[in-house]
Amino acid sequence: MNRLITCTALICTVALLSACSDSSGAATEQQSTEQSTEQSTEQSTEQAATLSGSNLDEVRATVKEAHSVDDLSDDVTDLLLDGSSVTGGDGSVSAAVGSVTITAAGTYRLSGEFDGTVIVAAADTDKVGIILDGVEIQSVDGPALAVTSADEVTISLAEGTENVLADSAAYSDETDDAPNAALFSSADLSITGNGSLSVTGLYNDAIASKDGLVIESGTITVDAVDDGIRGKDYLVVKGGDIAITSGGHAMKSDNADDMTVGYIDIQGGQIVIDTGEDGANAQTVLMADTSVTISAADDGIHADGYLVVDGATVTIDESYEGLEGTVVAILDGTIDITSSDDGINGSTGDDVTSSAGDVIVYIGGGDTVIDAGGDGFDSNGNAEMTGGSLIIHGPTDSANGAIDVDGTFTISGGTLYAAGASGMAQTPAADSAQGWVTANVNATSGSTITIADAEGTELDSFQAAQVSQNIVISVPGMVTGETYTVSVDGQQAAEVVAGQGGSAMGPGGMQGGVPGQRPGQVPGPGDGTDEGWGEGPQSPTQEDPGAEESADSETA
Repeated sequence: MNRLITCTALICTVALLSACSDSSGAATEQQSTEQSTEQSTEQSTEQAATLSGSNLDEVRATVKEAHSVDDLSDDVTDLLLDGSSVTGGDGSVSAAVGSVTITAAGTYRLSGEFDGTVIVAAADTDKVGIILDGVEIQSVDGPALAVTSADEVTISLAEGTENVLADSAAYSDETDDAPNAALFSSADLSITGNGSLSVTGLYNDAIASKDGLVIESGTITVDAVDDGIRGKDYLVVKGGDIAITSGGHAMKSDNADDMTVGYIDIQGGQIVIDTGEDGANAQTVLMADTSVTISAADDGIHADGYLVVDGATVTIDESYEGLEGTVVAILDGTIDITSSDDGINGSTGDDVTSSAGDVIVYIGGGDTVIDAGGDGFDSNGNAEMTGGSLIIHGPTDSANGAIDVDGTFTISGGTLYAAGASGMAQTPAADSAQGWVTANVNATSGSTITIADAEGTELDSFQAAQVSQNIVISVPGMVTGETYTVSVDGQQAAEVVAGQGGSAMGPGGMQGGVPGQRPGQVPGPGDGTDEGWGEGPQSPTQEDPGAEESADSETA
């Protein structure tokens, strides 16, 4: 099956192709594989080359435009909730045991306490505004506030007020199209205002829209047994202070009909997340002028397609994998990732067998720091770095590497420091425009690692966050073929040639290169043989990515 994704200047076309068997013989299959690998590498390099001159506005132009937040009418109908009854309203408001129903367009102000459900069941062309002005709604069967029909609904949080919505732990109506969140909407939903809103989802989600969801402002606290905030077509956050605690995904958009929907676009505000699954999960995730702090049991941020950070401050305190997407692009911002497995993972995230051209991880700017238990910087395809800084505190076990790129990793700008175990260590490509060095070292947590040129001028220094056996460094001005010195805590550890394997310093002095040594391999402590050295930096080879969990979809 072929899946074709087309974007503008930020990300060119990416084809996700299933592997096909070739019964014409091993020679033909090998030739086809070599041609596919070469084409995929060229394609991914072209993709990365376009990224440095792009911005999120160009990406937003490729997805469905989010609805605008409507201004509310000055003609307001006041509804005072009192236990199981309501005072106020006209023919557009009806009350029954356990419910209040709004059936027409207009603006309605809710205040007081209510044991039941407030329902909006207006015409499909009606726009409805609801002002929450110090209201507490606790449902006894179903959602606290449910929009079953309307064109658009805007919820405004009155300034200085505290508002509380909570659903019941069990719903009597569990049909496919029935509401399934404490604050539920079958229409486009907006949340705005300068008050506060607390939403508790005891049954499933806390806030959910079957269409689009835009959060413009407000102080919003969410606690859900499943997903925290979900917009099926899109979830756009323009501002506000948001705290999410969820058993499922914290933020989610799950329409997978095509690549124009199913996206999360965080344009502003401050968000704090504590989740049992992913911090954000969608086909496309865009992050700009925002501050997001995430503690996740699974991925910090997961995108089936594109994950782009441009100007955001993202702190992932805990995760299985930090950032994961088919195309991961960091254009600007401050990113701090802690992960038990991969820090950044470029992957298709499904069972499709991909080639190197399907996946690209791109660093074009910003400051990124990774502390990973698995691979630090991982791409099942290609990777490119043209600017910014990338600091990788990689694994201490030799089954993973600070850098793990199946295709080609090139560097032409920026500052790279990657430290970790030596067994699976990798380097950028030897023909990269900016030089790089690698060496095996004995560094511990807190050690200062410096790099100096042949004249002894210090170019940069880094502090190790954990035990490190191998380091890879590239800084602006480093030239392939020139000699550099790596020191640990002021003591020379290795003299290395940029673009080549280094010479390790042992107790008996510097050990030179070993005859017959494999190109790109970093010598380690030993007796002049290959035994006990590990593989060292390897020329990246293409391999099929393992199956990754993809975002689950919901009918609502």
